[in-house]
Amino acid sequence: MKISRKILIGLFTLFTFFVGDAIYAADLSGRILLQVESHGEAWYVEPVSIKRYYLGRPNDAFSLMQNLGLGVKTSELQGFLAKQAPGRLSGRILLQVEDKGQAYYVNPLNLKLYYLGRPADAFALMRTLGLGISNVDLENIPLAPYSALPVISYTNIDEQKLNENLSEKVFSFKYQNETKNFSIILEDDLYQDYKNAPKVLTYAVNNPPVNLDEAFYDIFLSVKEGDDSLDKIVKALQNIAYKNNYSSDSLAELALAFVQYIPYDYNKAKESELSLYYPYETLYLNRGVCSDKTLLAYQILKKLGFGVAIMGFPDINHSALGLACENRDSINNSGYCYVETTNYFPPGVIPQNISQGQALTSTYDFTNFFSTASLGEIKILKKTVGKLYLGIPAVKDKVALLNLLYQELESPPDPSQASYLEIIYYNKKVEEFNSLLRDFYQK
Repeated sequence: MKISRKILIGLFTLFTFFVGDAIYAADLSGRILLQVESHGEAWYVEPVSIKRYYLGRPNDAFSLMQNLGLGVKTSELQGFLAKQAPGRLSGRILLQVEDKGQAYYVNPLNLKLYYLGRPADAFALMRTLGLGISNVDLENIPLAPYSALPVISYTNIDEQKLNENLSEKVFSFKYQNETKNFSIILEDDLYQDYKNAPKVLTYAVNNPPVNLDEAFYDIFLSVKEGDDSLDKIVKALQNIAYKNNYSSDSLAELALAFVQYIPYDYNKAKESELSLYYPYETLYLNRGVCSDKTLLAYQILKKLGFGVAIMGFPDINHSALGLACENRDSINNSGYCYVETTNYFPPGVIPQNISQGQALTSTYDFTNFFSTASLGEIKILKKTVGKLYLGIPAVKDKVALLNLLYQELESPPDPSQASYLEIIYYNKKVEEFNSLLRDFYQK
């Protein structure tokens, strides 16, 4: 994110800190540390892993502390605020998941909760509760795998103006039938820059692009200076994956679920002439149509190291993400499998019902879930090389089981003639089918 103002890290050194004998990571669980022998860089020692995360700029610190948060019920949180949190939550970041995901820091020194309302609040909290630490002692604390590293020192910012031009965007989605939440900070002016940026391909008549479609997409895949929104999204997803010990395929599925759960923009879909969103616009507005969400998924999965492509279907006026996979599982042996972005579908599944540009999940036609017949002409554009997604065989196994169960259920026993055990058996099959279907569609 582009911020022209700079942060006065030097203020941290105005405080007097005592650094005694060698400090060990376990002793500093949940603490916020200030690197007093350097430029006052701030670190958070995550209590579960006992590893340190660099807090960076105010908005980065705010987002990271929320991404590492633990969801709690409102009733529990109210009890903690009235008294104090239990010792097992010392140093944790608590998220009020039944409301708007508000974040609170549990101070290990007194188990009191401190509200992380805005980036400036989180930054002020670091100055107030931070513990000075030497460079040598800091090195005793392992660095978290997905932690950023100090790169730039920021000076001279008016903290009262810190929140001007900034908007917090909270995202909530489901993966493996569990709700995931995180937030990032986006810049209002940068959104306006993208909104007003060119969205029409222009070229000299005597020098047209080699591929008009790819040249058009290049417009929206360009990233403006100071836009680090994709990096923030990737870090948030990687943090979730790390905390849950997800595999590479699961990380890809997590990232896709994030995009799939961004609301579909029905009003935009009704417009006679659509103008694509840049990925930043889709994030800022938290909505988009198939092309908008496909571009966002393309950028995120590419940053995660996967091979990606943009799939266009002009006959049905639709687009989807192409995710690199084994040829045997790909569309027309292209090396890219179909991934729907307008609704939750497992990778590889091709929706058989698309209405107003959005894929619907109401069909039971499991036999055609991997058929390209409904897509018409297929264009595979902007191909990149990267990691392969290897989960398609598992998806096909799930579809095969759903299809088998559905066929069994199409012939229910006659209640007037069936035995009690036959009816019980049939009902259990219904329960099994419904459970698998809910899991398949994340319902």
